[in-house]
Amino acid sequence: MKPGCAFLICLAVLIIASNGLLFSQEADKEILARYKAAAVKGGDVKRGEAVFKSKEAACANCHILAGMEKKAGPKLGTIGDKFTQEQLIESVLDPSARLHPDHTTTTVVTTAGKTISGVLHARDKKEIQVFDGEGKVIRISLSDVEIEKPGTTSLMPAGIFKTVKADQFADLIAYLGSLRQKAGTTRWPGMPDEIAMVKKPARLEPLHSEAMKFDHPVCLIASPTSAREYFIVEQKTRKIFRLTKGEGDFSTDKKELFLDLSDEASTGQFEGVLCLAFHPDYKKNRRYYVNFHVRNQGSHFSPIIAERRATADFKKDAGGKSKRLLQIPQDTDLHWGGMLAFGPDGYLYIGAGDAGPQEDPEGHGQDLSVLTGKILRIDVDKTQGDRAYGIPPDNPFRKFDGGKLPSPLANAREEIYAYGLRMPWRFSWDTETGDLWVGDIGQNLFENVRIVRNGENHGWNVFEGFENFSDRFRREGETYIPPVLSYRRKEGVSVTAGYVYRAKKDSSYYGAFLFADFESKRIWAMTQKDRKLGKVRQIGRCPEKPCSFGIDNDGELFVIGYEGTIFRLVLDDSVFE
Repeated sequence: MKPGCAFLICLAVLIIASNGLLFSQEADKEILARYKAAAVKGGDVKRGEAVFKSKEAACANCHILAGMEKKAGPKLGTIGDKFTQEQLIESVLDPSARLHPDHTTTTVVTTAGKTISGVLHARDKKEIQVFDGEGKVIRISLSDVEIEKPGTTSLMPAGIFKTVKADQFADLIAYLGSLRQKAGTTRWPGMPDEIAMVKKPARLEPLHSEAMKFDHPVCLIASPTSAREYFIVEQKTRKIFRLTKGEGDFSTDKKELFLDLSDEASTGQFEGVLCLAFHPDYKKNRRYYVNFHVRNQGSHFSPIIAERRATADFKKDAGGKSKRLLQIPQDTDLHWGGMLAFGPDGYLYIGAGDAGPQEDPEGHGQDLSVLTGKILRIDVDKTQGDRAYGIPPDNPFRKFDGGKLPSPLANAREEIYAYGLRMPWRFSWDTETGDLWVGDIGQNLFENVRIVRNGENHGWNVFEGFENFSDRFRREGETYIPPVLSYRRKEGVSVTAGYVYRAKKDSSYYGAFLFADFESKRIWAMTQKDRKLGKVRQIGRCPEKPCSFGIDNDGELFVIGYEGTIFRLVLDDSVFE
């Protein structure tokens, strides 16, 4: 046979195979469209429960509704509060399309060449535990691990239409949508069943033009050197921009690159550069600090707290490599904290999440020998031993004069300020009272707003909000500080802490703490006395997912939309009542 003939035959085979693949994809699209249409039309909740429990749907293999039993998939008892009907349909038909890192797979290649994929269940110094596709736990000794890497797909299979009919799928979606938290059963004043909306909501006005939108902004800090200048952190691009507001309309605004950390920081769905903090004496020493992620510890990223310096005119970063002060090791790509800010005492505070896996199975929040699940506090103006920073003298576990703490505190990390937190994404201080307000992202049922003080244990994972969660790491005689507010899944699933409003004393919002939820986009205001909830009201809804707040030099607030827009929060016409 001539070489040309062989080539033509191979090409024909490839064309036939490609056409078959295209036909298959088109057929799948038609099927998926039919299933979506059936679900949108609606199904029967009671029949859907039977589908959920059926062998054909296999949902119960990896999911439970509530309780302490652990399976590969998340608990679904409040899924109807978390997802819209459209999101439920997409999540069941195409599980990997909208996958959160909480539920991605981990792939392990052993020294014997065996590949194991599953959802990470637990990890300690001896082994890794993962759930396989049947919901069984597989234990892998760390000495047998050659490679470990996070996956990008869900363990949940994508072909439910192959085993479940369209009308059954519609019933299943109806059942999942009915799974919500029950109202009217609260025992805690800080856990309201309903949060009313104010009569006239606050307004949100863009700070900049549509053409000047940012790429996944996560932080805004007002310039310490100019009244009309702001620094905006872009998470994924790993860049920080300097936005200078002109007089009049948006046409006179300037957006200039201040720092590009793409040669040092890693990037991904949730990793990158997360926060910026200027030194209290920035005008004199030009020093500032960043929180960003790296993957130099192995398969998982971990936060780095680093120092940098601006040029003499404060227009841009002075260049060179970051001076790394602290790295916080992570067991997973989950619950990394993300905040850093200087407190009224001049020390640098750092939010460190529990680092996963889900439900904190190793008790990092209660383990004083690790940095995760804590608020940390360091002195960047001093060094101590082999550390590039000092320990404030009143940190609760500081070892005075090189001495030792009594057991069981002997191994406590000196950097710890407070502990028992799950995911302290954002925090701030009340400029009048000095109270440290923390938004602590919850696990299964509640989002938490806390006021945190030196040396306190805020309960995770013994408690989730006001409710008992697990007794595994409970210590006799320990005092656990409850949140000021816990809100339910019907209100939102990812709290974003803001600021106590102190700009205008004649405002009805003066002294109220403003915060939001990333997923539901709701914005609230609340008051407290002695860490007991006074009142809470919804005051608006953000057009984009509110991932952070900012504050200007006059105390007025901004809301950072993750889709790219910075909004001014205008309270003038709204009444907090």
